[in-house]
Amino acid sequence: MQIVEGSADRVIIDIHRQLDGLPSTPSKPTIYRVDSHLRNDKWNDVYDPEILSVGPYHYGILRLQNMQQLKFRYLKRYLKRRNEQSVERYVSAVVHMEKRARKCYADSFDLDENAFVTMMLLDGFFLIELFRYSSFKHLRDADDPIFRHERVLSQLRHDILLLENQLPFFVLNQLFNMTKTDENPEDDLITLALRFFDGMLLNLSVSRVLKRLPVQIIDHLCGLIHDVWCLPFAEAISHKSNERDKWENINSISGLREAGIKFKRAKEDDNLMDIKFVNGVLRIPQLIIYDETESQLMNLIAYEQYMSDGERRYVSDYTFFMHCLINTSNDVELLRSRGVIENCLGDDEEICLMFNRLGRNILTSTNFCYSQVFCSVNRHCQRRGKRWKANLHRNYFNSPWSIISFLAAMALLVLTLTQTTYTVLTYYNRKR
Repeated sequence: MQIVEGSADRVIIDIHRQLDGLPSTPSKPTIYRVDSHLRNDKWNDVYDPEILSVGPYHYGILRLQNMQQLKFRYLKRYLKRRNEQSVERYVSAVVHMEKRARKCYADSFDLDENAFVTMMLLDGFFLIELFRYSSFKHLRDADDPIFRHERVLSQLRHDILLLENQLPFFVLNQLFNMTKTDENPEDDLITLALRFFDGMLLNLSVSRVLKRLPVQIIDHLCGLIHDVWCLPFAEAISHKSNERDKWENINSISGLREAGIKFKRAKEDDNLMDIKFVNGVLRIPQLIIYDETESQLMNLIAYEQYMSDGERRYVSDYTFFMHCLINTSNDVELLRSRGVIENCLGDDEEICLMFNRLGRNILTSTNFCYSQVFCSVNRHCQRRGKRWKANLHRNYFNSPWSIISFLAAMALLVLTLTQTTYTVLTYYNRKR
């Protein structure tokens, strides 16, 4: 096909226009739809919201519309509290962030500028006010339907941490800063958010983490929880060299116990993933398992699959470690008896099934965080096996006469069994 001269000029101009419109450094999306290879029809509830849509991916779904009225109600109550008559300045701020916010979403959605700005404004105010109401009871309506029912709060915590159900954190932070007053100083947005998720932080020392967590690196609320979980562990192992590509899976906790390995709850529980193996003892920080734990882990794993370059996937590696340890409900019972697991589900079998599900098709880091632990555990098991053989040789086969005596005893045993079998068969044949 030949392009005429005039058409060629137009093509060149169009291509240059497209090239000029590209940013100098392409921004990487941070909010994704969970791919089908991670999803399963039985597990959609761990990725899909139950009652609340945040962001564009689940916007407009009919079963989530009840919360839309509450979003307007929260905005109205805020304006009344501040004696403001208009949302103009907030809309203007969101409009200014609209293009940058769109680039945070990796997948397409059908919202024009007005609908997108409205969605961000309502969702942003709802989350900010929800976190404030959670910390400051005097700000709530007496008949607020969320805080009257713990089940609703549990559903909201589930929904707000879903990877598909996110707003860019810079949008939330901008709106939060615009709504603070000098007369009513309060904590920063990160502290309020983490206070809302309190029970899901798994004994972590949040105050220590916050000092080292700049707001600029936070992608969204799901990313915030990931950073709070992983930052202490990332710093703890940053100076260690791992044994890349040399590790093999370890046995379940029952198998390790049979091999002589002891296991205890780590004294320091504020670093969930910091598992150590020293002098034949596996020390594991306590994991508290709630109804939301599976969904939380699966969404953090999905976040790592999309955001990580593969070098470090902390939650994925931790989950795979626990998957290796837990093969049956007996393994869960053993871990519970040592205080390593606190089961708030009430059923050890359910925890076993949960980790079996989580371990399927999981992508660990190329530089696996627990390679040293795995290698040390396996070496210990191998050494113990060799010691058993050595003890057997030393105590029972320490001379040629011992070996001859053993072989003679075995031969005598075989002859005795053969004679007994022959006698029994002869007896039954005669009876016939």
